[in-house]
Amino acid sequence: MKRKRLNTSKLITLLSLVLMIIIFAYILLNSSIFSSSNVKIEGNNRVSKEAIIKNLDIRDDKNIFKYNKKQMEEKLEENNYIESGQVKIGMPNKLHIIIIEKEIVAILDNDFRYTYIDKDGKFIQSVDKSDKVEKGVIVKINYELQEDKSIKFENQEHKKILLNLLECLKKENLNKKIKTIIFKNETIEMTTKENIKIILPNDSKLNYNISMLGAILSDLQGKYVRSGSVDFTLGNNPIYKP
Repeated sequence: MKRKRLNTSKLITLLSLVLMIIIFAYILLNSSIFSSSNVKIEGNNRVSKEAIIKNLDIRDDKNIFKYNKKQMEEKLEENNYIESGQVKIGMPNKLHIIIIEKEIVAILDNDFRYTYIDKDGKFIQSVDKSDKVEKGVIVKINYELQEDKSIKFENQEHKKILLNLLECLKKENLNKKIKTIIFKNETIEMTTKENIKIILPNDSKLNYNISMLGAILSDLQGKYVRSGSVDFTLGNNPIYKP
């Protein structure tokens, strides 16, 4: 009989504890103290704060314990402009969202529209030529924009060469000096912002040629040269023509 009373006592204690947890959880989930009224977003330049808040369904009257950080971060990365996103929840009502946006490494030109691409050659955004266009190197290369927003290059080898070229230009700090890139069958033609034309063979020496190009352009800039061409296709050494 004594043992039965003891078990009943433990059961009552356990049920009381469970009830207290339920009540506490209810208070946490419904108290206005924990409403997400303090929202901080940083790292976003092209994606507006309003667009992020709308996309993540952030509301002043929504309790911070009702947000799922993992789902929010996955939602952020669905945006073509966002490389990654991190969500931090702080007591009692703080949401801190840290954005890392993708870099537009090139703007593809197909006569009708411009298409922004990232370092992997993936679609970021497509705009009409009459619209305001982001600053960046414009690449004339044959491609088609598919219905699912993927980019289909007519020549896959040209795609690989383009991405390698863009990476080499960035490594040599030349990416912001180049205005246009035109892909031809056997050559690549680039024009600098100083209107110097650069002709490169479309071959395996691309990395080496770009490393040489940096020194050549610096030398020409020091001599206040604003025209002419640098041709890498005429022999072992590049030739400058006024």
